[in-house]
Amino acid sequence: MSDLLGIMTHRIKHPDSLRRHARAAIAEQFGGVVAYTPEDVDLERGLIRGYVFRGDTWRRQITSYPKMNMDIGFYQTPASIGKAGRVKKTKQIRFTGYGLGNKWKIQSHLLESDFLKPYLLPTEQVKTSQQFIQFLKKHGRIMLKPINGWGGRGIVKVILDEDRFTVHQNGKPTLRLPLERLGPYIRGVLKNGGRHIMQKWIDIRNQNGQVFDIRALMQKNSKGAWQLTGTAVREGRKQSITSNIKSGGSAYEAGSYLKKEFGEEKGEALTKSITEVSNYIPEFTEKSYMKRLTELGIDLAVDKSGKLWLLEINIKPGRAVIRQVYGKKAWEQSFQRPFQYARDLYKKEVESLREPQKVT
Repeated sequence: MSDLLGIMTHRIKHPDSLRRHARAAIAEQFGGVVAYTPEDVDLERGLIRGYVFRGDTWRRQITSYPKMNMDIGFYQTPASIGKAGRVKKTKQIRFTGYGLGNKWKIQSHLLESDFLKPYLLPTEQVKTSQQFIQFLKKHGRIMLKPINGWGGRGIVKVILDEDRFTVHQNGKPTLRLPLERLGPYIRGVLKNGGRHIMQKWIDIRNQNGQVFDIRALMQKNSKGAWQLTGTAVREGRKQSITSNIKSGGSAYEAGSYLKKEFGEEKGEALTKSITEVSNYIPEFTEKSYMKRLTELGIDLAVDKSGKLWLLEINIKPGRAVIRQVYGKKAWEQSFQRPFQYARDLYKKEVESLREPQKVT
């Protein structure tokens, strides 16, 4: 089983849903894959009970740890987050990339960079209703985000007026409540929705009033060097508070979009800054965390005044915008690239095991 690539994910209803991943691994000269969840890993015995793909079929069987593993899962419950974390901390199970923690931990690391500080929004982790109220009073409009959220899920926009506050959330009716309900409202969010961060709201709507941001996809190539795969604008549907593509948004080539919104000269300058920030972040993040990464989705935004902001970074970015903007071939290449990097790491792992041990 030593030539298998391990693929860990949060759930496997049907292993054939991972056939494209298996084919990508085989294209890089892996013998196949073993797909598994954190619950399938027996840390005491050093075994995995997963789905093995060889040839053209899947079989449920027990294997030893693969020499190299990829993590493509999205873990949301405390139990699954904890188990996935224990697996990834096991030295005998080597992964192509490791986690960065929740949104607040990532923000804290980014703040360590003097280069990035001017691009970061005022952000705090919500701990008490009083703290939330003070932050809202200071900024007037804020975005409330689940600390472990992804894909735009659970994001809420809160606006403070003189004697009331308004809550906007995609897919839900707008709430307009008296100011005295603000404390109970946020206590309910924290009780039922878990931990959150809050960020100052910035006006990132285009000339038509639609929210837009920019996704830059950074990936390691087959030699382990970072490269910018592409940048694309994600434009939310009308009335949406986010730009998420899965919620009905659209994708556009970033450079031309920004020139249309801000003019030729400003648009070109913004495009250059986006490239500069995107190229800086991966190496800085690896050094800050002292962890290996494979790819990063970097989300940036430009407000009405033309100022560039860094919203967040993601270690498991979607590639839908790459397909929409650059086409199917570029999308296929972006999907294959992590497997090429996995092969490079696998070869280095095998070579290190072949090296003669020094006698001391």
